[in-house]
Amino acid sequence: MSARQLARIAILFGVLLLLWGAAALARHRESTPATADRFTFPPVARNAVDSVHIDRPGDTTVLVRRDTVWTANGHPSSTQAVSDLFTALADTAPASEVVAERRASQTGLGLDSVGGTRVRIFGKGRSLGDFVAGHRTPDLGGIYLRRSGQEVSYLVRGGVAAALDRSGSEWRDRRIAAVPAESIAAIEVSRGAHAYTLRRSAGHWSLAPGGAADSGAVAALLGGYRTIEAAGFASAAQVDSAHFEHPDRRVRLLRGDGTPLLGLLFDSTAAGFWLRPDTAKTVYKVESWTADHLTPPDSTLRRHH
Repeated sequence: MSARQLARIAILFGVLLLLWGAAALARHRESTPATADRFTFPPVARNAVDSVHIDRPGDTTVLVRRDTVWTANGHPSSTQAVSDLFTALADTAPASEVVAERRASQTGLGLDSVGGTRVRIFGKGRSLGDFVAGHRTPDLGGIYLRRSGQEVSYLVRGGVAAALDRSGSEWRDRRIAAVPAESIAAIEVSRGAHAYTLRRSAGHWSLAPGGAADSGAVAALLGGYRTIEAAGFASAAQVDSAHFEHPDRRVRLLRGDGTPLLGLLFDSTAAGFWLRPDTAKTVYKVESWTADHLTPPDSTLRRHH
């Protein structure tokens, strides 16, 4: 057999080896899911989801969608929080890896039935997603997840850790009110027994009592009313103990014709204030500096000559 023939046989043998390897790899890919080493969440359109149930030990949150509006346990939900959740779930695979494959490892990762947080997503009466969330990583940049009913545990980094690390009240919308400055013609403030009115006339603001007002201070005050957000919410017991019949502070924003835009009632506490709109029942928690910004002493608003 000549050298040329041997070379041809060697080349043919090499080609056969490559074809055999490719076929074996294809069979392996068919028998092993491509996402076996990644935590992937099935693609779900947000408008296809009716509810999300987040069951953590001692705290359950149910997010419900009605048209385009979401609620958290019956209260208006934070639009940003809901958006963050779906954005994070859609981007889990690239930043995930298998960390354990045995049930015995789940307790240490916070993924067992006792310490884990179960997340279930429903749409039109059927399950769209079901998984368990565990502890966050020491650097807080990741979280451990597993699919419900499966033993494989994953470490997933990215936004999913922060998106799921919310208590029931943290899913609620903290926006109390939003009043554009141009719609406000008068501001009535009472702080204890002292009260004053800030009124706009012909583009200028004045205090009663007190005379001309400082335009910069008034602009800062109006900016505070543009978006008013709470630090938290009162519990049922705290709502019962709050006193708004004779509030420690009160502010009313009025239109040019004297009709009310917004009224806020304040009840002081050792750590801040409870705040309730005078036309609503929700009681919010605000920091002392927020209350001071919304109901400043009139001395800070006077024009100093």
